[in-house]
Amino acid sequence: MALAGMLSSVFGVMLEPMSQDLGWSRAEISTGPFVVSIMGLFLATPAGHLIDRWGSKLTGVIVIACTFVAIMGMAMVGKHLWHWWAAWFFFGIAGGFTSTVWMAPVSTLFDKGRGMAIAVTMCGASVSGILSPPITEWVLQHHGWRVAFVVLGLFWCGLTLPLVLAFVPGRLREPETAPDPSDDADDVPAAWGMGPREGLTSRPFWLMFTASGISGITSLALILNLVPVLTYTGISRTDAIMIASVMGMAGLVGRLVSGVLMDMFDIRKLAIIGSLLSIALPLSLIVAPGVVWVAMVSLIFHSLVGGLRMSAVIYMTSTYLGARSFGLFYGAITTTITVAQGLGPLIANYIYDQTQSYLPTIWAAVPGFLIAALCFWALGPKPDFSRPSAS
Repeated sequence: MALAGMLSSVFGVMLEPMSQDLGWSRAEISTGPFVVSIMGLFLATPAGHLIDRWGSKLTGVIVIACTFVAIMGMAMVGKHLWHWWAAWFFFGIAGGFTSTVWMAPVSTLFDKGRGMAIAVTMCGASVSGILSPPITEWVLQHHGWRVAFVVLGLFWCGLTLPLVLAFVPGRLREPETAPDPSDDADDVPAAWGMGPREGLTSRPFWLMFTASGISGITSLALILNLVPVLTYTGISRTDAIMIASVMGMAGLVGRLVSGVLMDMFDIRKLAIIGSLLSIALPLSLIVAPGVVWVAMVSLIFHSLVGGLRMSAVIYMTSTYLGARSFGLFYGAITTTITVAQGLGPLIANYIYDQTQSYLPTIWAAVPGFLIAALCFWALGPKPDFSRPSAS
């Protein structure tokens, strides 16, 4: 998950230096993540099905390989924009599997402690959010943005590969098959729930799909452009990068707290509360622009409740649809996040290029979080899936 969130955490740091060096507009640079969005729209659902079939270990290695190739390609882009698109194309292959590839085994193996297991896994994104911006800024200032990409790729991919090979489980058993002690240890029993056709046509699926998409676009339009958005409001670049790093630490704490809460309270109510409280970020940027301590407090608070909102979607996917085809269902839902990662920054930076203002993007986040809260409210009580005994 740290590898999955790494490029998102440094996109805003890289944006201005790349624009100055290559002569590209911010909107043109934002077309890179948009390539991933388009690919994710078509790849995330079949990728989730492949995760169900092949297991997270094999697909995880594919994700790491494609991510490494993509990051090295970003470091070597020339003046032609298609070089940038080609690098993001390889990351789009990895993006089709992320973050489903890491969450599928967790949602399958854990039951009573599922909330904390999801939260701890999601903390990986916060870890890269803490470490990657300051590392990137230091390398960027001393050696340039190209070397910064190389350092990030070698560090995160080199760290992730041996962990995946050593600890991530392989394929899941078919749910009709009882566990057999003689089977390979990599094979873990799958949980029960809705089948593919039933789940993809169900009301809970489309409510979660809508909530994830709308809140994702409005939130990521701000977060992926965090450094330029904060500098637009009057905060220095140094303070903006410091705030981005502190925000990662707050996200780490928020995800752990959300894990405790999800195992204790109604997950739907927590998702509603998290969406409503997320409105505090755009409102604070509007009411107190350029005030460092206000921006820091509001972003820390947003990270705390954002961890709850994101983890809740993962938890509710297995709660409302079951874990039998979790990879397929969550893969389909993550198409919204994949699209949001590209579409949100692209829209925000296009508006900025036309108006020299991020204010419309900041205002748009308010109704986005409200709509997400309404979708979570409409889910209703969770279903009860029965599981046949192993015998």
